[in-house]
Amino acid sequence: MRVLVVLLIALLGSCQRAKEGAKEALNTGGEIAGKAASEVIEGVKTGVEETWSVNVRISPELMAKGVALGKVSVESDSLGNDNMLVVYLTNEHALRDTLGVLAFDKDSLEMGRAAVVVDAPGGTGAYYEVRFPARTDLERKSTVFIR
Repeated sequence: MRVLVVLLIALLGSCQRAKEGAKEALNTGGEIAGKAASEVIEGVKTGVEETWSVNVRISPELMAKGVALGKVSVESDSLGNDNMLVVYLTNEHALRDTLGVLAFDKDSLEMGRAAVVVDAPGGTGAYYEVRFPARTDLERKSTVFIR
């Protein structure tokens, strides 16, 4: 009888250890799967950003005035058209001007014009919103030229 009790206690103890081991393995597996999924999502996001990027350039005349381009993003209007460009411009010297902005499609056909007013002291940088007409849809491989 004592042997049976000892065997039952040993069996229950090993079951508890097996249960804890399985739980730990599941937690570790879930953590690894979560990290892998995060990396896949980040990779897809980066790939989409690279595929859908808009090439923005500034004119040599603006560069000669000390204007440089920083971060650029495309945003949608209330109709869902990607017709708003947000650009970060820096300037070495004071700049008070209305800049012309032209948008071209992947075949180099003009598809929109806009203007942005810049009134900035020298040595500063700021974000500017460039709103193109509603039908201008900045698409993959578009080019925007700021002059």
